[in-house]
Amino acid sequence: MSPTPQPQWITARRKFIEAGGHTTQSFGLGRMIGQMYALLYLSPRPMCLDEIAQELGISKASVSTTIRQLERWTAVKSVWVKGDRRDFYEAETDFQAVLKHGLLATLRKKLDTAGKQIQVVEECLKEATNQTNGDDDKAMEVVVSRLERAKHFQGKVNGLLSNPLLDHLL
Repeated sequence: MSPTPQPQWITARRKFIEAGGHTTQSFGLGRMIGQMYALLYLSPRPMCLDEIAQELGISKASVSTTIRQLERWTAVKSVWVKGDRRDFYEAETDFQAVLKHGLLATLRKKLDTAGKQIQVVEECLKEATNQTNGDDDKAMEVVVSRLERAKHFQGKVNGLLSNPLLDHLL
């Protein structure tokens, strides 16, 4: 006797969850992030960590770690379910809100940190310039030149992401 075929919508749902995983993986964010967001996005009700783990076939610890990342990006939120003490989660269904308040905000913070790190390196290079003995001049020129390019790029991207027009479009 062959197994009962699944309804077409369940097959479509699984494909969407897999596609979510492939998409985030292609951006270097990890497959589980996309799968978990897609699962919660398609869920008609909030899900607890155990349900997410069972549905995706992963450990509860992995679910917990990933759900925290999704919360930081405002892609999911914790919700209260009457009569149950477990933590439940649901997806933010407004993609613009996730992009604007989650991913872009995170990217802006990381770029700001990169800018501060570049400043620290610049200070270090100023001190090194005063102490150079001439033998390392060529290597130091390369470091200074490439650091300046990195600083310029960081400034351009930061300017783009800080542009009020971007917030307006989202």
